[in-house]
Amino acid sequence: MGTYTRVGSYLLASELASDPFGAIHRAVVIAGSSFDRHVLIRTYSEELFQAGLNTRLAEAGRVVPLLGGARIFGMGYRIESGKTPHVAWDYVPGRSLAQLIEKAKQEQIPFGVDHALTVIQGVAQGIMQMQAKGLSHGVLSPHSVWVSFEGATQIVDAPFAQVIKSLLAKAPQAKQKLASYLQGGDGDSIQQDLFALGAILYELLTFERLPVGGDLQAVLDQATLKAAQEEAPLPAEIRAFLGRLLLGRQPFATMEAFSTELERVLYDGEYSPTTFNMAFFMHTLFREENDRDATAMKAELADNYLAYTAAGEAMRSGATRIENAEGQGGGEEPKVEAALMKTAGLLIGALLLAGVLLGVGYMAFGRRREDPAIQKQLEELQKLKQQFEQQKADLDAKALAEAEKTTHLQKQLSEAKSSEEKGRLQKQLEDAQLRKQELDRQQKAAEQRLAEQKLKEQRLAGSKNAPEPRTAAAPAPATESPKPPEPVAPPVATPRASAPAELQTVLPAAEPARMVSQAPLNFPQRAILARWEMDQEHSVRLKVFVGEQGQPLKVTIIEGVEGSYGFNEAASDAANKSSFNPAIRDGKPVRGWTPEIIYRFPKRR
Repeated sequence: MGTYTRVGSYLLASELASDPFGAIHRAVVIAGSSFDRHVLIRTYSEELFQAGLNTRLAEAGRVVPLLGGARIFGMGYRIESGKTPHVAWDYVPGRSLAQLIEKAKQEQIPFGVDHALTVIQGVAQGIMQMQAKGLSHGVLSPHSVWVSFEGATQIVDAPFAQVIKSLLAKAPQAKQKLASYLQGGDGDSIQQDLFALGAILYELLTFERLPVGGDLQAVLDQATLKAAQEEAPLPAEIRAFLGRLLLGRQPFATMEAFSTELERVLYDGEYSPTTFNMAFFMHTLFREENDRDATAMKAELADNYLAYTAAGEAMRSGATRIENAEGQGGGEEPKVEAALMKTAGLLIGALLLAGVLLGVGYMAFGRRREDPAIQKQLEELQKLKQQFEQQKADLDAKALAEAEKTTHLQKQLSEAKSSEEKGRLQKQLEDAQLRKQELDRQQKAAEQRLAEQKLKEQRLAGSKNAPEPRTAAAPAPATESPKPPEPVAPPVATPRASAPAELQTVLPAAEPARMVSQAPLNFPQRAILARWEMDQEHSVRLKVFVGEQGQPLKVTIIEGVEGSYGFNEAASDAANKSSFNPAIRDGKPVRGWTPEIIYRFPKRR
């Protein structure tokens, strides 16, 4: 059984990231003594606690509804004050952007311009949404950004960012660590957030923090693409863009003006920022961490949490009270000691007697049942398990080869000169992503088959070793005949990449998940700027995997629009922002897929 630390309603399982605010943990929510779900937990440093955070954290609860439940800020926020104030939100496998930068620097893995722009695009969308709702961030930094292992970004401190900002005057250590990102836009919330965004982009490209104070113009002129392991200066259009964010010259008057310029930089500079590329990079960079998280989470799913329930805690506190009582007495110590020795002697005698009786009873009333038929079935199940293990090993080898091929393609893409060559390599990367998704499904199906086979083997072994009563033997329980291995097929759905495969299969629902209200579909800016097939109608067919509370968990493209013009991403984004009713089985909401949804992009003249 694992060891957990209770914080409010949650059990902290593992610290995933530490930063100037405190730490982010993976935590467990339990139902009774059983696992319910994983969440992410933000705990705070002693410095912020001393600065008065506990009296201000409730203010974040009023910000959460204003964020509108958008995935870019994290989902399902719950805020608890008390002795240890903390914030919880839905679990997303990943790491902070600060960790990504540090890890890439240590491993000397090139972080290309496309990767930097992918991150900035995601963070900028969140900042623009906040500003549109009359909110500002104020303490934006790489510690604010959570990057999922699938390449998506979230601004996970948005609900409480303004509270933290108001406390920085009383938290000098945190303020000093964030100084690089707090230098701009005195009194202007838009300029403050845009400056921080520029400081993050500078760090992503150079792997260096923006100096505090000094001549920032000279800093930009001398900056090189160290993150891409190049000594070349920053591209001219990006240097100019950074200048407007960091130097206060020709600042963006509105978020709309900033958005327009960002789109121009993204798609006029022959860059190809996609979450696909970012997912490959995260897979390469954090392979060990992802595997370690998955292994630990499987163990947490199977743990018994009785000791952390109210009954378990009462038992522990009761034991403590008895120990304290026995430790008291002053002059009664000899009597207490004698009583304890007598009690211990009685307990030992009772245990010995019970052991003797159990041994005699087993010899008199039970014997091991060695059924030849069961033994034969057990041998057949073991052979099948070996075949499934070989299938799993073959799929793992293919996945590794595919990952290495992808890394090679990414390197070629970063070195490509012509737009034609970049387009060809980008298409190869997208094809590799599809192959990776298919391999992932096959691996999960193989894991599920192997888990089922092990369970059958355990059950059969248990019946083989069961004691048989002296009375007339009952018929042996019917066991499922082993079936020959079938070709590996994907499970119905795999909503959580880190959950055990045997728990990921979704049983048929009486009513599938349904879309309640559809978010607006935006025509992709890339296609508009490129004037690509504007006289034709385009459509994207997809399905959405919806959680028990109606939240979209995953979007799968069934048939999309070829090319890197943004139609698939626009449709996925609209689906993720839409509202859904969960699937229903046995009268209860469950996870499940929607029927096919078609997004149509009309002609534009």
